[in-house]
Amino acid sequence: MNISRLVSRKGFIISTLLVFFFLVLGLLGSNGVISRLYIANGTDLMYFIGIGLAMAIIMSYTGYVSFGHAVFVGIGSFSAAYILAVFNKPRIMEYMAQHDRISNAMLSTYFIESLLLASIIALLVAVGVGYAVLRLRGAFFAIATIGLDYVVMYLVIYITSMISPFGGDELPNPNMGLTDMTFYWMHFILFIATIYTAYLVKVSKFGYGLASIREDEDAAEVIGVDTFRYKVYAFALAAVLASFWGIASAFRKSYTTHDFSLLISIVMIVENVVGGLGTFIGPIIGAVIYYILNWLLITTAGQLALVILGAFVVVIVAFFPEGIVGLLRRKIPSLREWLE
Repeated sequence: MNISRLVSRKGFIISTLLVFFFLVLGLLGSNGVISRLYIANGTDLMYFIGIGLAMAIIMSYTGYVSFGHAVFVGIGSFSAAYILAVFNKPRIMEYMAQHDRISNAMLSTYFIESLLLASIIALLVAVGVGYAVLRLRGAFFAIATIGLDYVVMYLVIYITSMISPFGGDELPNPNMGLTDMTFYWMHFILFIATIYTAYLVKVSKFGYGLASIREDEDAAEVIGVDTFRYKVYAFALAAVLASFWGIASAFRKSYTTHDFSLLISIVMIVENVVGGLGTFIGPIIGAVIYYILNWLLITTAGQLALVILGAFVVVIVAFFPEGIVGLLRRKIPSLREWLE
């Protein structure tokens, strides 16, 4: 696909509009025009869209439901915490003894180091596990990925207990004096990388191969698609993107093994199911809906929030199995080209 056709597609336009929206929001926050609440909400929203799109590559595009995908978010979080709390802690503490906050140059270095370490570990784990579990299909694959989550989580807990100054499952990051806007721009960088990667995969030859696997894997093999290789590539790419958002979480909130929680995987799955499987825009819509509902329910319903959210998902799956995107396509055909 040539560049002119690529940028003229509605998915690219929507991606660019979202990037522009978060850019403007960040600039307004940097200049003090809007309150910190909007910046916090924008940061959270980028996170939820990001993990939804990471899951989309293996779930929506390929048709494989990974209940263990939170393990890669946890790997990213652990990698960032290791870079900050172990590998570079003496340097950070020495610098912070003389300054109010860490320098931008040091922060950029640690951020890049975290990205490299998380990408390498997530890639190795995903390829290794992918060769083992991607020969399974349906419920067998989903169950295997749950086992993956717990195996890697307890391995990381053991490693953390060996290197943590407290001997527990946490690696608290040094207080580097970072502001909400610093975290916002970190998320923004990762958001750009994630949304354009997910879009390019969807419209590429590779993406069409994944779509053929989702629709009928046996038929895809008959027409010459190397289905196993495509699945491993998709699983690895989805893992690396998920690890990015673990890094964002660790820099912002510090690291604990809660980043491996099965709940994170479920949120990623819900975003794709609610938005619409097989689409690029679906996980984005699903993430926005999930975040808004979750925020409203937590502030109004408290502990009942998860129950109400669960009921909402059941209604969507039961009455609108094609998700919000499928519903909109059916009810408003003129929107079809915008809902790829």
